[in-house]
Amino acid sequence: MPIACYAIHRGEKQIWLRGLVGSPDGTQIIRDDISGSVNDAEALGIELAERLLQRGAGDILREVYENY
Repeated sequence: MPIACYAIHRGEKQIWLRGLVGSPDGTQIIRDDISGSVNDAEALGIELAERLLQRGAGDILREVYENY
């Protein structure tokens, strides 16, 4: 199952995060990104995860774990 997160430290005080969740067969891929202060990195990661879930990642994960 494709799940990914990638982070880039930009300058001294900025971070950029990209997240992805895909269905096992690759027919659905949900991705998003967010950036902000490195001091807020944990909150940014949580917000990114919540955005992915709102866009349908939760449905993909639920389907996979129900069939696992």
